[in-house]
Amino acid sequence: MYREWPFFGSTVDLIEMILAKTAPRIAALYDEVLVSDPEQRRLGAELRDRLMRCQAALLKVTGHEKLLANNPTLRKLIHMRNPYIDPINILQVEVLRRLRQDPNNQRLRDALLISINGIAAGMRNTG
Repeated sequence: MYREWPFFGSTVDLIEMILAKTAPRIAALYDEVLVSDPEQRRLGAELRDRLMRCQAALLKVTGHEKLLANNPTLRKLIHMRNPYIDPINILQVEVLRRLRQDPNNQRLRDALLISINGIAAGMRNTG
């Protein structure tokens, strides 16, 4: 179906692009710093595990060895942007941690909005 039905192939390719933009390591950092409830941490770990299984299943459907194997330009762009987006995510984790301690701090609120916009712009998605 992936090779012979254009609609299905395009849909799978879009899902592949989204999966290629994920950052489980960064998601784990958000959990580590911001989530205190063990049950919620387990949920985060389970979601990251499901992400890995989803990626493996998608690779079976497409026959690719790695995500975006059929789109090396996008693969390279994502790889090149991560060193810029990852630090913004790390800063956002710290801003959120501090904002929870001081919810009325306008400078922290502004920093949070700037980090959200920076991540969304870097990912070329809404975040």
